[in-house]
Amino acid sequence: MSSAKKVGVIGWGNIGSGVVEVLYQKGVAGLELVKVCDIDLERKRAVSLPKEYLTRDWQEIVGSPEIDIVVELVGGIEPAKDILIQSLKSGKDVVTANKMLLAREGQEIFSLATSLKRRIGLRASFVGCHSLIHEFQQAGTTAKKFRRIYAILNGTSNYILSTMTREGKGFDEALREAQAEGYAEADPSDDIDGKDTESKIRILLGLISNSYHTLEPFPVEGIRNVTPQDIQYAEELEYSVKLVGVIEEKGGAFNVSVHPALMPQTSLLGSLEGAYNGTELEDEYGVVSGLVAPGAGVYPTTDAVVKDLFDIAEGKALPMPSSGEAVTLGNTAEAERRYYLRFSVLNQAGVLAQICNIFWKYNISISAVIQKEAVSKDFVPVVMTTYMAKEGDVLAAIEKVDQLEVVKAKTKIIRILTADT
Repeated sequence: MSSAKKVGVIGWGNIGSGVVEVLYQKGVAGLELVKVCDIDLERKRAVSLPKEYLTRDWQEIVGSPEIDIVVELVGGIEPAKDILIQSLKSGKDVVTANKMLLAREGQEIFSLATSLKRRIGLRASFVGCHSLIHEFQQAGTTAKKFRRIYAILNGTSNYILSTMTREGKGFDEALREAQAEGYAEADPSDDIDGKDTESKIRILLGLISNSYHTLEPFPVEGIRNVTPQDIQYAEELEYSVKLVGVIEEKGGAFNVSVHPALMPQTSLLGSLEGAYNGTELEDEYGVVSGLVAPGAGVYPTTDAVVKDLFDIAEGKALPMPSSGEAVTLGNTAEAERRYYLRFSVLNQAGVLAQICNIFWKYNISISAVIQKEAVSKDFVPVVMTTYMAKEGDVLAAIEKVDQLEVVKAKTKIIRILTADT
């Protein structure tokens, strides 16, 4: 390796502190920390730096001809976007953990990096599956094609759902526990509403398709409406409820979505507990592989940042989208899979017949039925699972079912994801 690459870190928070500790205190061959920027330089941190290392002005790092690599760890859109854009234009490579920025503004950022022949390290935006990301691309070309990717990409949501499953707690109580344990932010909306997973899926699809073209909107649903009853019924059917990002390729188009799903309890993702991430992939030859790793945390994220820095120092190509060709999204209404349906109906004869009659008209076949004792004087829960059916048909049928006089609440729909769906 030639002389050490000089590194500037912008953002000295928890992750930034981890990166500074590794680079300054422990040292990494081929890398030299020379500048750190943060608006708060007075806060006590695990590692103290000499004053000449510190600045409150990120422009000082971006504009320095001495610095080769800029690490952006401030989060959000601005000034993070300006930091990356100006760093690239200044001839620097960049490393970032900012999944929201890459998902929303990736077209401009990756296009600029490609035109300037600069590198963007983004391992840290996928802490839970970054080892797999580097199988997707080699020197800007797709290494292999995938039929499908099912991924649990948010540790907070997985922790909450695991707690609800293990302890029978409701969503609100499980969320409070996650916050108390440091697994959920004071405002957990991005995590529990699926937005964090959506950002990661957008970047992931860009990597496997080698396209930085902005992806059109796709269905995103969080976990706020998952109930202990649904988790209990799923367990009786030998499934676990998980928040899953889905990418399925068929005929050159991709069906993409984020939603709660029933996964077989014995599967890789169905058995995943706590604040872990997991990814299950099926390649074009039908070979299935997977990875489980911590979904968050200072040191896993620090490790991802440092690995990108080391690769840059060694002159390696980093995987990032390099084509402006648009990705074709499939019609989700045509996607076929199985479904879990929970109805709230009057406890009287003929109810199932009315529901099944509607399903027959939409070509939906029932796989299993669970009818429970009434939980109130007003209705009784009935759970059904279907065989393979088109999404559009199921949604249309449920709209008709919910109009029946015997149905007393909106039907709960959760998709079932297995190796054959």
